[in-house]
Order: sequence, then C-alpha cells, then structure tokens
Amino acid sequence: MAGTRGRWRLLGASILASSALVADAAAAQTPAAADPNITPYAPAYFIEYRPVTALDMIGRIPGFQFDGGTSARGFAGTAGNVLIDGERPPTRSDALSTVLSRIPASQVLRIDIVRAGAGGIDMQGKAVVANVIRRPDGGVTGAVSANASLSDSGRVSPGFSIQTQRQRDGRSLDGAFQLNMGESENGGSRVRTAPDGQVLLQAQSRNENEHQSAQATTVYEGPLAGGRIRANALISWNTGSFEGFDTLFVPTGEERSTGDNDNLKGEAGLRWTRSLPRGMTLELVGFQQLVRSNGDFTYNTPVFTSDTLSESKSGESIASAALKFAPMGRWNFETGSEIALNWVESRSAFGFNASPVLLPGDDTRVEELRSETFATGVWAPRAGLSVETTLRYEASRITATGSGGEAETQLSFLKPRLNLAWTPAPGHQVNFKIERNADQLSFGAFTASASFNTGIFGRGNPDLRPAQVWLAQARYERVYDRQGSFVAELTHELINDVLGQVIVTETPPGAPGPIAFNITRNVGDATRDTLKLSNRQPLDRFGMTGGILSASLQWRRSQTEDPVTFVDRRLSGEQPFSWSLGLSQNLVVQRISWNVNVSSGIEVASFAPRTLSGFSTGPSFHAGVTYRPDARLSISGSLFISDGFDSDFTLFDAPRPAGAILYEERSTSPGQIQASISVRRAF
Repeated sequence: MAGTRGRWRLLGASILASSALVADAAAAQTPAAADPNITPYAPAYFIEYRPVTALDMIGRIPGFQFDGGTSARGFAGTAGNVLIDGERPPTRSDALSTVLSRIPASQVLRIDIVRAGAGGIDMQGKAVVANVIRRPDGGVTGAVSANASLSDSGRVSPGFSIQTQRQRDGRSLDGAFQLNMGESENGGSRVRTAPDGQVLLQAQSRNENEHQSAQATTVYEGPLAGGRIRANALISWNTGSFEGFDTLFVPTGEERSTGDNDNLKGEAGLRWTRSLPRGMTLELVGFQQLVRSNGDFTYNTPVFTSDTLSESKSGESIASAALKFAPMGRWNFETGSEIALNWVESRSAFGFNASPVLLPGDDTRVEELRSETFATGVWAPRAGLSVETTLRYEASRITATGSGGEAETQLSFLKPRLNLAWTPAPGHQVNFKIERNADQLSFGAFTASASFNTGIFGRGNPDLRPAQVWLAQARYERVYDRQGSFVAELTHELINDVLGQVIVTETPPGAPGPIAFNITRNVGDATRDTLKLSNRQPLDRFGMTGGILSASLQWRRSQTEDPVTFVDRRLSGEQPFSWSLGLSQNLVVQRISWNVNVSSGIEVASFAPRTLSGFSTGPSFHAGVTYRPDARLSISGSLFISDGFDSDFTLFDAPRPAGAILYEERSTSPGQIQASISVRRAF
C-alpha cells in the first residue's frame, strides 16, 4: 500500500507542477473592475453551467475555496467566507452551504469576490470573501427535492425537502423543511494478540445503524424602524440507533453493543442594520439556542455487562453590536463588541455487572460568560494594496460545579491581527497574515467517561486554559483561462497551553480503593506547519471543451512533547499528508455536466496515557452526473466507492513507556459502494 500511495503522491505533484507552468505561460488576463480588489461575476458568466442555486454559482468561481465557518461558541471569529447582501446570517445550525442552496440562481444579481476589505466588507481575517447580491424583487419561487441512496448491503436511505421564497417590495419570506432517514450495515473482523503472539480474541463483526432527522427553517427580511431586519428560526430533531454483534471464535461466545440517542434543537436569530448620519452603519445581532440530548448505551460480553445513560441540556445566548464608519480618505474603520453566555448541564449514570459506578464529573454544570471587543482599520495606500489591522480583546469567566469539583477561571486574551493584501498584476493576489487566536475549551473535558472494555476511566477537570495560537500565513493566488486557478498557502502556528491527557490517582465515593483516571490538562507547547497547493486547469486548449482537471495537496507537520513519555511526537489525530485529483466537464449542448474524483484515505495516530491507536483507509472514488433539461428541472446521480479501513489499538498496563503491553488489537472492514439519485423541481 505504501508504494501505491507514493505513486499517487508523485502523480499529484506532477499535475500541480505542470498545470502551474501552463498557467504562467499562457494565462488570460482578468478584466479589471472599478476596484481592483473586487471582481464581479454577473449571471451571464454562469449561463453555460446552468446553475440551480447560489451554491452552484459559488462552486464555479475560479480560485475561490468555500469555507462554511466553524462551530465554535459565539459568532466572533466563526464566520464563513460567503456573505449574503454584504452580511452574515445570524444562524448556528443552518449551515452556510444550506442557506446558499436555498437561494435560486435566478434571484442572484451578481457575486462579488472581495479581497483586502474592499467596499468596507468585514473580512474577519479571510483572504478572500464572496458577496452574493440578490435581486430586490425575485417574486415567488420554490423547489421540491427528493433523493435516495442504495448501499451494496441493500439498504435504502431516502430524503425529501421543500422550500419556498417570496421577494417583493423590499421584503422577503422563505421557509424550508427537510426529512431524511436511512440505515446502513457493515462488517469486519477483530484479532487481539498478547505480546508473545498468542491469540486472545478473534471475532467477526456486524454493525447496523439507523437514523432519522427533520429540520424546519423560516427567514423574514424587511424594513423596520428606519433600518432592515433579518429574523430566522430553526427547529431540528434527529435520532439514531446502533447495534453491533461480534461473533467470537476465540474464546467462543458473543459480544453485543447497542446505542440509542435523540437530539432536539431550537434556535432563533435577529439582525438589524441601519444607516446613521455621516455615513455610519449600525448592526445589532441577537441569538438564542437551546439543545437537549439523551443517550442509552450498552456493551455486554461473556465476561461482563455494562450500560451508560446520559442526558444533557445546553444553551447559548449572544448579543452583539458593530459600528461601521464612513470611509476616511484611504481608511475604513469598524468597531464592535459581542457578549455570549454558554452553559451545559450533563448527567451520566454508569453501570457494571448491574452495579452502579460513580465517577468524578458524572454530574456537571459548566457556564462560560465571554465578551469580545474589536476595532478594525483598513488602509489602502494605493490601488491593489491594502493593510487590515485588527485588535480584539477577549475576556471570559468559566465556572464548573458538580461531582468533579468546583472551580472558577477568569481568562483574558489580546488578539491582534495584521493582514496585507497585494495585487501585483491582474489575476495575481498575494496575502500575508499574522494573528493571535485563543481556542475554546471543549465542555466535554469537564465531564467523566468510562471504557469498561479497557478498564480506562476519565474524570472531569474544572481547571483548564484554552490553547493560544500565534499564526503566520502566506498565500498566493493566480486566476487564469477564465476557469483556471492556482493557490499556494503556507501556514506556521505556535501553540501554547496545548491540551493533553495524563494520569491521576484518587478514590471516588463508594470505591474500595484508589483508581487511576485519565484527565485532560494543559501540558505544554506545540508547533504546526501546513502547506496547501491546489490547481484547476481548464482543458479547452487541449481539445476537451468545458473540461477541468483539478488537483490538491496538503502537507502538515506538527511537533509537541508527549506529556507521558516526554518524547517529541506529532499532535494527536493529525494527518500528515492528503491529496485529491478530479476531472469534470460541462457539456453545454447536451445540458449535462459530469465529474470524477479520487482522494486520499485517512491516516492518523492518537496518543493517550495507556493506549496508542491508529486508523487508516485507502483512497476513495466518487463519480457524478447532472442533467438539466431546462431551468427548473435537475436530475443527478452519483456513485461512491470507499476502500476498507484498518484500525490498530495497543493497551498498556500502566502509563507509557514504563507500562508493559497487555495486548494489541487490529480491526479491519471491507470497503463500501453507494449509489444515489436526486431530483429537484423548481417552481
């Protein structure tokens, strides 16, 4: 397999290098817009591609790589790189890609690709941002979609959605509902061996999964109190069940695991903007989210039985205000502040052989009250050159109470950012960025965990600091041949207060003696370097009209000191190398577009005090075709083929490296094939 991966890496690197040379040798000039840092794409640009939604149009813009944002708490620093009418939707669970897929292509007036904060756009540290500008009066539109997928195990997963929009007289109202359900089945094998090679366990596995989900959204936009308001609401529900069977040959018997979970979520957001005297603009945002989750899990073997019941409730409240000033010569200024309250209450009940097990952190409430204030200035000394300077100050108070102990932590971070954008020639863009960020603590680090199979228990830690990251990034973008682009991005990160797991020993209530627990703590520093290369090479000049050959590579190297062995290693769960190759073609006369793509598998390693684990898969293949006979009907089909996976797990009787190996276990599963079809009808 190593030789195959090497050949794929060589092929991907060769394509990137040759495509970049072609781009430099014969690149078409991009027409300059009124502002060299704004590239407008009118609907006429997309006609030959027959886009159905704004998301389809975004995917056709050369050099633009869609970023849906992050799921961190609060809105500050989590935004994606696409705006709608110059603003970001105040929503959390309604993904940016989903919002864009609900905007019909017929309602898009144009899409502006913005660089360097041109036009007063808040870039939020992004090198490039797309601004989807809608027509003010799009009338009444909508669409009905149905889809189904079939796996090689014979399981069918159907889905259905409906959406409608009404835009008239500066007001818009849209609603959407989607329903999905499905089931899957897979199998594999497990082999567990002792250090001397003796087989301790050999089993054949079979797993069955079922899931159902439903989501409803509604959005209203219109004038209010001299400004404009956007109000959105969402409610979603999903449930799933899992059942796994392991038929044991050594020793004989059966292991069985089951799991059931259900989640209910509701959220509402408001955004109000108004123009003020002297060219200023005020924006107010409010948001509320509530989530409830329940789970019931069992794991039974010939030796023991175990069960876990979990229940959690969480909420998030956000209020923010931003003031954008009128341009002052070559300067643009914006300032604002956000305050967010997040909380989670979690309860877990563990049972072993029908007896309760009490663990520190099995009943916990965590609250985080956080504020962030920012000031941004963008200086454009001349056309094609701009400097964005941002200073953010974050302050937070985290309180934790419960069976894991009580603690209160006060945190504050100064987070500067400098972003330089330079357009040396049409079609060329260079960016340099330096910034400091602070990660957010996972509330899961405050709660207990239990693995009865390995005998490893985790206790919550109420006293943690988030990791802080100094980031330096250089990015080069080249747009050519109308649909061609080459992007190179190099990032260096210095990470302080890295989180990792160590061992502590204590006697919980009711236990006969001391127990060793895994606990998450701040364990030191780390560095990470990432190089990303991507290229889209139009093939018209090579005789394939409408064809595009795409390739991407990513190298990642990280280093930190293992908190248990004190030996340098890479960060846990990181993949050092990944790649993808794709070929697509748009057939204008036939109204068909097709694509094939192959991408690297996964290869990661994870480190814990008493365990080492690795997970790897082979490459995956995807092929798709879309037929759009008219502007309202779209029929798509796809085929996905995934290679099998290998999972390796090593358990020690004490913390590494002093501990002796108890056993090594290897799990394998064959690949899967899935075919799907979808039909969308607009009205």
